[in-house]
Amino acid sequence: MITKKAEYAIIILAELASHPPGSMVTSKEIARNRAIPANLVVQLLAALKEAGWTSGTRGPSGGIKLIIDPAEVNLRQVIETIDGPIGITRCLFSNTPCQNKTHCSLRGVWAKAQQNMLSVLEEVTIKDLAEKGAKDC
Repeated sequence: MITKKAEYAIIILAELASHPPGSMVTSKEIARNRAIPANLVVQLLAALKEAGWTSGTRGPSGGIKLIIDPAEVNLRQVIETIDGPIGITRCLFSNTPCQNKTHCSLRGVWAKAQQNMLSVLEEVTIKDLAEKGAKDC
């Protein structure tokens, strides 16, 4: 399951991408504009900075800005940065072999659904969301 934290991280990146390139936005502005708890914005900004997607400057004229092209970051990348690997079901990722693995009729369905889901998440970029006005998220 995709967590609310991953969803908020996507929204934060879309917010940053909706401003002119190089623009600084404060964490308080992000929290207010997107109705995200301020402490969670700060926590997620740290993870986004660690991923190499944002940069911040402290002080009265400081803020956060994107340091990547938002067209180069897709939803799958953000979700996996925050949540780890995305899985539609445990059986596709389990280290413990399932006794039904070789003859399970569901495994193929799960694998196809997993691939389709990942494809959709890879197709949509942060730039796409910013251009669509992701403020409604």
